[in-house]
Amino acid sequence: MNPKRRIALIDRLADAVGYVGPDFERFGGIFLDCLLELPINHQGVNLVGYPVSGVIDSVGDDDRLIAEYSDKGDYFEGGMQKAEDDLTKALGRKPNARSVFLLSGRRRRPQAAQAFETRVRAWRTMKGKSLHLWGAEEIAARLIDELLLDDRAVRRLAYHLPEFERMHDEEAASHAVPAPDRQQIIRTDIDQEIARRLKHEACVEITGVAGLGKSAAAAAYAIEHRDEFNLTAWFDPNELKRPEDLQSVPLVRGGAVRNVAYLLKTRACLLVIDDAGPDLAIDALANLCGPKSKIILTRRVSSVLSFELPFVPQAVARAMLEQSGSACPQHVFDTVWSTVGGHPLSLGLIGAAARQGVSWSELAVDCRSIGDLDDRGQRLADRLLGRLRPSLQRELSVFAWCGGPVCPAGFLESVIQPLGLRKLRGNCLTAFDRNDVRLHDVVFASLDAGWCQPDRSTELDAALESFLISSAAEPGLRLLTTARSLRSKLEDLVSSGSRNPAFRYALLQAWDAAELRRDLIGDPAKDADAIVSPPPLAISAIIEAVEQLFLHERLESQDAASTRLRERLRIFDKLAILPGLSDLEGAQLKHHKAKALKRLGEARAATELFEAVLAGPVPMDEARLQLIDLYRGDASMEERSVVLVDEILGGMAAGKHVVYSVFLGIIERLPRGPARWRDELIARHSEAIERTIVDAANVGVQQALAAFSALGRYISTEHPTLFEKILDQLPEPDIASLQTDNERFYWAELSSEAARLPNADVLPMRERALRFHAALVKPQPFHLQRRAELLLDAGRSDQAEPLLRDRPDLDRSEWIQRLMARARLGMGFPADGLEWIDKALAGLSIEHFRSEFLELRFEIRQALGDRHALEDLKGAILASRKEKESARLRARLSEATGRQPPAPA
Repeated sequence: MNPKRRIALIDRLADAVGYVGPDFERFGGIFLDCLLELPINHQGVNLVGYPVSGVIDSVGDDDRLIAEYSDKGDYFEGGMQKAEDDLTKALGRKPNARSVFLLSGRRRRPQAAQAFETRVRAWRTMKGKSLHLWGAEEIAARLIDELLLDDRAVRRLAYHLPEFERMHDEEAASHAVPAPDRQQIIRTDIDQEIARRLKHEACVEITGVAGLGKSAAAAAYAIEHRDEFNLTAWFDPNELKRPEDLQSVPLVRGGAVRNVAYLLKTRACLLVIDDAGPDLAIDALANLCGPKSKIILTRRVSSVLSFELPFVPQAVARAMLEQSGSACPQHVFDTVWSTVGGHPLSLGLIGAAARQGVSWSELAVDCRSIGDLDDRGQRLADRLLGRLRPSLQRELSVFAWCGGPVCPAGFLESVIQPLGLRKLRGNCLTAFDRNDVRLHDVVFASLDAGWCQPDRSTELDAALESFLISSAAEPGLRLLTTARSLRSKLEDLVSSGSRNPAFRYALLQAWDAAELRRDLIGDPAKDADAIVSPPPLAISAIIEAVEQLFLHERLESQDAASTRLRERLRIFDKLAILPGLSDLEGAQLKHHKAKALKRLGEARAATELFEAVLAGPVPMDEARLQLIDLYRGDASMEERSVVLVDEILGGMAAGKHVVYSVFLGIIERLPRGPARWRDELIARHSEAIERTIVDAANVGVQQALAAFSALGRYISTEHPTLFEKILDQLPEPDIASLQTDNERFYWAELSSEAARLPNADVLPMRERALRFHAALVKPQPFHLQRRAELLLDAGRSDQAEPLLRDRPDLDRSEWIQRLMARARLGMGFPADGLEWIDKALAGLSIEHFRSEFLELRFEIRQALGDRHALEDLKGAILASRKEKESARLRARLSEATGRQPPAPA
């Protein structure tokens, strides 16, 4: 979710929590039920809602959880006497509790809460217990982060917190089940048959011819039975081609991406896969389901075990025709029935024409005229749409212009207004879809070129340009989703000769690097030469073209891509001299040119340009970050690197606005810095580092976790207090709610590093880290490397070795060779381990890691009985650039020799 959007939602919801009022105890109980999903006994209010005195408000069935709720305005203010009384009472009655929750409907004062927590944690009765002090903001944050996914929780909380339900409805939720048409005739027999089959099977197929109502039946079942599931989700045609695709398909709730396959196993989910392809095997899908999850598929081709949807009976057919309010004469009904039978789509189109004023006698003529041809359903649709043309030409012209049956709902609504959408749906022309609007295939096949005249086409081209420009200026995914949905139309527009920058920019967003069409991008140099006064998105389109062309060409040849990037460098110079550019635009062009130079290996030229940005009127922190990378490893530039880091870190500490991505980028790079200033900088700016990571992580900035996991590999052993202090302030992660593989990996890293802390509960922490690794959908090579290292730490060398053997870089990466040495040693083959660590040391390129490599070789030589093994331990002490590591190595040498080695100079 966009961080600013998340903050706004939390603030808005916190206000709403404050208005729950006297019902707060009941609300709090439902909230904890939904959040924790544990059996909890709520005894603080009686059946009619009045408080019960002298009892703990909520107690877990095993007495390990206790909770107290209060709506008093001063609960988390001042000395927090009421909170202290509640805590004392609860601990007195349930001394064996392990988790204590104190919840208030009012906002928490951080200073008061921190002082209270510090005071009560010193109590003997609080030893070994976790304490959760949640005011309105903390409750709101968990509602947004953890329960916006849970459709059932939203409905349970809606009575007390209607604002939460409104937010749930406002958020564009991908794969949300489309609401059934209000005019649809409810068929309880179909619902009952689906329910009967799902009682015994994890997956059910609904089959039948086009227009029979398969999608409508599946959607109606999903809506009717949604209270039985945590999550209901809908997948449109072609989104899933194989069962394995569920491992990577993006599912979004509240702007956050979810792991569908994991949710199927761990939650109660209902998935509907509409118009499923032949490769989606029922058995394979059933194997993906946990005990509470179900899957419904719709298909045109029947199978032995599928549920073939029946045509509607005559009574339902007559009801569909007469929804206009006008009774259908019996002889006309007989003609309709003999022509289309109980085919719902055809009946719906006839009823829609009747509602538009077409007489029953004319409709009977339409039915008789199409005869008994095989394509009579299509022929009838052609005739009926002709009847509807006067009232629906404007709406249907958009689909004729698109050239396909699907149009993004946001764009379509902008050109035909909500009334136009209602007209399409009210006339039975749309099929079921989530966020897009999709015409029935039969309806779209009836649209010819005459439905969109040239002047209307020009009008829609201009409307699309305006929509793309406005979408590009917004946070979120509207530009991307529109571009992807209309990709074919955009390609047609550009293919026809349009050089509209909005169209080209949108296409560059829609394509992956491998899909890029060079013929449509054109020559960005010529586009730059043609600009006199740049229209909206013109400069962005050119810069994006340079970037995407490089990435595309690099797939074939790094050398060729670099050659062409070098030829395009003049584009930045051409754009930089355009009249009317702001200082910021000028700085951005220099910055992007410098990045291109850096890619080309011209470090000196890139450095000069980045330094020029810093010397100009808009010194960009992004340029400082690039320079820090460029100066890494150059001893002569260490002092300059320190100044650059200090300018960013110090600016943040002084209250200067620093973009999170830049500040977090600095934090991420600190462990790579030279030892002479790394520890000094971390110590000097520890408060800013802590505050930035915690603040950014708590508002959903994923880079905060990236920065902390990178920094954590260093500070978990060298600055363990700082690591633990940061970790304790981050919300407890829920694997199912994590958005991406990267986020799951970051939490795996943090859990792994937490196991290294003094007095850590090592085994549970490592097991948790392995669970995060197991949840990765498409692990990258570095993810697998770190998983192997975690397995080695956990004493599972036999599981780690296959991960390392499969690495294509085993023969050239000193890091993988070092891990292989550990694996062979752990499996009882120290001689093999010695060969691998010798290879690793021969290829070691970063000196400040030499101590770790030498320490491992000492352990291997010691296992081999080598009496000179201590030479490597002494070498590790000399090579160590970490204070805590050096002290540990010296203690190890002292233990081995019985003599205290001299302290390092």
